[in-house]
Amino acid sequence: MIKTILLVLLGVFFILNGISHLINNEIYEEYSSKKGLIAPKLMVRLSGVLLIFGGVALASGYLLMIGIVGLSLFLLIASFTIHQFWKERGKEKKLLEGMHFAKNMAILTELIYIAYS
Repeated sequence: MIKTILLVLLGVFFILNGISHLINNEIYEEYSSKKGLIAPKLMVRLSGVLLIFGGVALASGYLLMIGIVGLSLFLLIASFTIHQFWKERGKEKKLLEGMHFAKNMAILTELIYIAYS
């Protein structure tokens, strides 16, 4: 019961983030462009759809492993292309990107745990 509730909550987290990518796409596109992401407009939209799909998969349990793989790929790509804290100059930017990187790695670890439990 607890595991189901936690999966639904994690799914809602990803769904909301996916919706944010689609609604606030200009902000994400500008940020992604500054970070050197190729085709930022396309990537932001694709990532929004992927986040929503993965979130629904977690919350519903339907196509769970496919959702976990998709979310894991997103987290890896976002972490190593967008949240490159090691390239930042200022302390605040380095800290902010480092926190996003660490958060993504923690969620990735959680997804791997869910996949193998």
